[in-house]
Amino acid sequence: MKKTVRVMQVLRHINFRSSQLKRLYGALFLAATLTMASCKKEDKIATPPSKYNNGFFVANEGWFGHETGDAHFYSYSGDSLTWNVYKTSNPGDSLGSAGNSLEFATIFNNKMYFVVKAGGPLVAADLNTMKVYLRNNSLPKNDGHAFAGIDQYRGLLTTGDGVYPVSLSTLAIDKKIDSISGYTGDVIVAGKYAFALSQTDGIVAFNTADYKFAKRFGKANQGFARAKDGDVYAATADSMVRINPNTLERSTVNLGFKVASPWGAWRHASICASTKENAIFIAPGSGFSGGTKAYRYVIGDASSLAQPFITLPTGQYFYGSAIGYNKATNELIALTVNGSITGNINRILFYDATSGELKKTVTYNGWFFPAMPVFMP
Repeated sequence: MKKTVRVMQVLRHINFRSSQLKRLYGALFLAATLTMASCKKEDKIATPPSKYNNGFFVANEGWFGHETGDAHFYSYSGDSLTWNVYKTSNPGDSLGSAGNSLEFATIFNNKMYFVVKAGGPLVAADLNTMKVYLRNNSLPKNDGHAFAGIDQYRGLLTTGDGVYPVSLSTLAIDKKIDSISGYTGDVIVAGKYAFALSQTDGIVAFNTADYKFAKRFGKANQGFARAKDGDVYAATADSMVRINPNTLERSTVNLGFKVASPWGAWRHASICASTKENAIFIAPGSGFSGGTKAYRYVIGDASSLAQPFITLPTGQYFYGSAIGYNKATNELIALTVNGSITGNINRILFYDATSGELKKTVTYNGWFFPAMPVFMP
């Protein structure tokens, strides 16, 4: 196309005296016009639209011993729920086996990362199509928990045996990070540090550049959420912990209620943060039961914790990570079942994240066991 345009530019400076030369110029002009139009058309259709850019996902554990985990997709425009989008997009494939549990999923760099606990794989799927992109079936201790991306090349995987760097180009797992050990759950990257929660070491910060140890912050039950103010939040059995990711300064505020421990049957934390207001949401749970209440801590105002922000309708109980904040709609999304530890009636509850008003409920039946909502970054 560039060569054709160059010829046109040269011919514009020629004194046309021949009708044949004029006809040649006309033919070249027409060819160049068609070529440029073709290029413009190709540019418009180069990137196909995503089927999953207008909604959010619900990752499900799966029915242990019967069905594998998968993800449902809720569409804003259709106000509808599409079941098992991974299996649908990858016929004959699944996220582990019936003896594994999908407990964690997140979106990073236009990929959905699924971490399947108790023997399952780490899988990266293309967010636009949900087709499998990469898979690693051999995780440390055969037990993956959570994932966090660092940059376009690296991520972090927490396991039953500490934290491991992951190559995002291959999903190959590097040697264990020395900074933290033991049964490790959630992890978050903030600034130049990663913060991970270990059953034995508590909250540990390490540098993302070289994985060297930075600081320990004590034991905790829930972590992590990054608030609008930029700080990282976690919860002990009775306090909210605030960590400045630049200075690593730690402070606490008493919650006034008890937060259940995740260890023993690990699941993603029931803590999240608003991006519209400086507020943290937490569902403390009740032992292995998901509980029925969630609180909203307006940062700096301890009195905001005096009463629950939401209380579930009668007969509903939180399951899995229980809650998640959807910045696209400023809603607190709650996942419930119809029993305190089990149930086959699943509900997605949409709460206004500022007022606590219940705006909508989506109900679907089946032994799915919702693990966590997954939102677009």
